Amino acid sequence: MTRPLRPVRRTATAVALLVVSGLLVSGCGGASEASYCKALKSDQSVFADDGTGLQLITNLPKLESLAAKAPDDIDDEWQAFTAALESLRDAITKAHTQPKDFVDGKPPAGLAPADVAAISAAANELSDPDVLDAANGIEQEAKDVCQFQLGL
Repeated sequence: MTRPLRPVRRTATAVALLVVSGLLVSGCGGASEASYCKALKSDQSVFADDGTGLQLITNLPKLESLAAKAPDDIDDEWQAFTAALESLRDAITKAHTQPKDFVDGKPPAGLAPADVAAISAAANELSDPDVLDAANGIEQEAKDVCQFQLGL
């Protein structure tokens, strides 16, 4: 009677191994999460900003690279965060100016009022509750999973 139990145990063990290996590959506690944490730690300076979002725009390519490495559970947060930054970058680019042209968050002299309004509207998106929640989610994930604070 014990013979039929052996195949069941082997099957259960095989299923358990498949589930665990699937979790490791998908990033739920595996190498993907470790590489994300490592990338966050090595690129932590990209989160520095004076509150205007202008420094973050300069670092947008690195932020997008970090977003691509993020675990699936915070993909929506990264999407919301980087989309708001992209919107501000696009408004600044459309106005034919650059983030470095802004001093203390103020637009350069001579910028058309319509451009100033578009840039201000895009900058205000960064303080939208959804974007703030997204930034908090990214910060919380770094704290809980990677064991450090980003300073967002």
